[in-house]
Amino acid sequence: MYKITGKQKFGAVWANGECVAIFNRGVAYTNDTAKADILRAKGYTVEGEPDQVEVQADPLKKMTVDELKEYAATNGIDLGEATKKADILAAIQAAETGNDE
Repeated sequence: MYKITGKQKFGAVWANGECVAIFNRGVAYTNDTAKADILRAKGYTVEGEPDQVEVQADPLKKMTVDELKEYAATNGIDLGEATKKADILAAIQAAETGNDE
């Protein structure tokens, strides 16, 4: 998995109309080499390598904001001040992967 750091603490980075990373507390993660290359070209620090295991689709991405908030509450995940879907997803994913530094 690639770890991306740099320029921003929270929010998304877009390229060609596509979200390439969502930052939470200054860190984003991706397993997509093309996205890592885009971020590197934009001046972000990219560390690591892609996982060799095929990544399964994330069912959380199909949830609404209200469903995500309920999921977080049920699982004891602090969303902080996140109100946008992308930020809520990032907070949940960071908490579940232990990357909520």
